[in-house]
Amino acid sequence: MKIKTLTLGPLAVNCYIVQLEEINIIIDPGAESDTIIDYIDSQDLVPDFIINTHGHFDHIGAVPGLIEKYKLPFYIDSADEKMITDPDKNGSSFFGENNLSLKTYNLINAKNRQYFNKNGINILRTPGHSPGSITIRIGDCLFTGDLLFKESIGRTDLAGGDIGQIKDSLLKIKNMDRDYLIYPGHGPATGLKYEIKNNYYLGNSFICS
Repeated sequence: MKIKTLTLGPLAVNCYIVQLEEINIIIDPGAESDTIIDYIDSQDLVPDFIINTHGHFDHIGAVPGLIEKYKLPFYIDSADEKMITDPDKNGSSFFGENNLSLKTYNLINAKNRQYFNKNGINILRTPGHSPGSITIRIGDCLFTGDLLFKESIGRTDLAGGDIGQIKDSLLKIKNMDRDYLIYPGHGPATGLKYEIKNNYYLGNSFICS
């Protein structure tokens, strides 16, 4: 597996280009579709699909441009469907991001989960930052979106955020049985064992409160 991180847009979102044995995927293309396209084309890659950890504007901004360029499917959890189609819910109407309302998308379901699993991609529902937030597990790597950052976590005061749900989701990640590499939606990569030791929000004083 090869992972390329592109940090994009005014909120410095991490977009990941992941090359697997059989497929190439794009995770969270938040902005600057031309930058993403330039990298993909420079590597002679053929992307197979886009998958998003959630539907906030800073994570979906480049989706339309990539769909137009590569004619590829875009997957997101069903609980964030209203978010990607509503500029008020995804935040674009408040931040001057051209009122993003996506028209072309696929909701993650049992059938496409089988396709993901076949290619070593496991989808974990981890709501809290948004209703449809997911964590994408590939090998020893977790793409956590805005659930978990280095020494911090995502906000719960935006549309659809829920403090109780994010605590449950963090506990699910904390209880995993190996030292995964964490690739977050913002900021540097980190490790699960490091976060359990150093991240206040993975401690019992927060999760169990």
